[in-house]
Amino acid sequence: MFDFLFNNDKKIEKERDKLISDLENGDIEYLLKQMDSKEIFSPLLLRKRKKVTSLTDDISWYAYRRAETLNSDSFKEQLISKVTNDLDSSIKQHAYFCLAHLCKNLNDKELFIFLMNQLELEKNNDCKTVILIGIRDMDKTDLNVDPIKKIAKSRSSININAILALNLSNDSEIEDLLLELFDDTKDSHKKSMICSTLMTVGTQKSIPHLLAAYKRTRDYGLRSDIELAMKKID
Repeated sequence: MFDFLFNNDKKIEKERDKLISDLENGDIEYLLKQMDSKEIFSPLLLRKRKKVTSLTDDISWYAYRRAETLNSDSFKEQLISKVTNDLDSSIKQHAYFCLAHLCKNLNDKELFIFLMNQLELEKNNDCKTVILIGIRDMDKTDLNVDPIKKIAKSRSSININAILALNLSNDSEIEDLLLELFDDTKDSHKKSMICSTLMTVGTQKSIPHLLAAYKRTRDYGLRSDIELAMKKID
C-alpha cells in the first residue's frame, strides 16, 4: 500500500513538473487556454480530492502563476490584439491579466498608457479588476493615473482595487483623495486598504487623519494597519 501511494505521488509530481515546463515554454495561445481550464493537472489526484481539495490541483492555478512572471516584450502585441479583438470575455480577462503583469515586470510605460486607456473604454469590471491588480506594485512615478483615481472615487464595486492600484504613485492629488475617502467611510476594511496605499504615497499630512481614526476605532485589525501606515510615513 505504501509503495502504491509513493509511486502515485511520484507520478503526480512528474505530471506537475511537465505542466510547469509546458507553461514556461509554450506560446501565449497555450497559456491563455490553460488559464481558462477547469481541469486538474493529473487524474491521479481524483482519489485525493475525495478527502481534500486544493487550488494547486488546478491547471489554471499554475497558468496564472506563469502569467504573473511574463517578462518578454514579444508577447505584447499578441496580447493587445486579444483584448481589443477577442469576443470571448474570459479569454479577454486572462489576456488583460497577462498584459498588466507584463507591464509591471517590464516597467513598460507605453503599455501602461494603453492599459489606462482600456480602463476608460472597458465595460467588464472583471477585466478592469485584473488590470488594477496587475499594476498595483508597478512604480507609477510621473505616470498619468487619472483613470485609476476616477474609479477610486466612484461607487463602483471595484473601487477598492483602484485604491490599492494607486500604490507607488506620486500624483499630487492622490493623498488628498485617499484622505477624503478615509474620513468619509465607516467601513474598516476600506480604511485598511487606504492605509496600505498611504504607506507609499502618504506624507505627514496623513498623520492627524490616521491618528483620529485610531483613537475612535475598536477594530484591532484597523488599529494595527493604522499603526503600520503611520510608522511607514514617519
